[in-house]
Amino acid sequence: WTKEVRNRYQAIFVRSAHTSRSWPVADCAPPSTAISQLDKTSFQVLRKKGTEPAGTGEYDKFFPKEGHFVCKGCGNPLYSAQSKFNSGCGWPAFDKCYKGALITETDMTFGMKRVEIMCGACDGHLGHVFENEGFTPTMERHCVNSVSVLYKEGPPPTPLEEEKVSTGEGGGGMFGAASYPLMLLVLAYLLSGVVGKVLDFFMGAQ
Repeated sequence: WTKEVRNRYQAIFVRSAHTSRSWPVADCAPPSTAISQLDKTSFQVLRKKGTEPAGTGEYDKFFPKEGHFVCKGCGNPLYSAQSKFNSGCGWPAFDKCYKGALITETDMTFGMKRVEIMCGACDGHLGHVFENEGFTPTMERHCVNSVSVLYKEGPPPTPLEEEKVSTGEGGGGMFGAASYPLMLLVLAYLLSGVVGKVLDFFMGAQ
């Protein structure tokens, strides 16, 4: 292919690296920005599902009153500035997204059930969504990597509605993602106490 044909093809579709789906992104950033110009950290997170260290992200403590956030991989509008809030979790937090902006998948990494959130245009990994923590009326916390998004001043090119993204299977509460390991640890602790008391009883009876 010539360079012009190749660029034209890429401008219409960005193919996911981990699924067979192709998503139209004609209104998103040009391919040179969307793919080849990602810095190393952004590529690791967006395309390889990595995670930036807590408290290090550019947008963690950034709370603009206006504007919106787009996918750094393709320019797809994701969140309004008004949806961002301070959760204290170490990553940018949002309580809703633009309608149809995200897709979700169940993530069982490390044996923990979480709901991964990805850009609906290029499948770029954004983070995870957690529920029922009580931060805002939507009862959702989108825990997003700063390197996965870009802040843009002003509203999106066209007006967009906002919505919740969860279908009810997200982690419940601040420790929802780690509920199973925590339950096992608590159970082991309780059992150790019971066993200890039983041993003390028999040792005292001798």
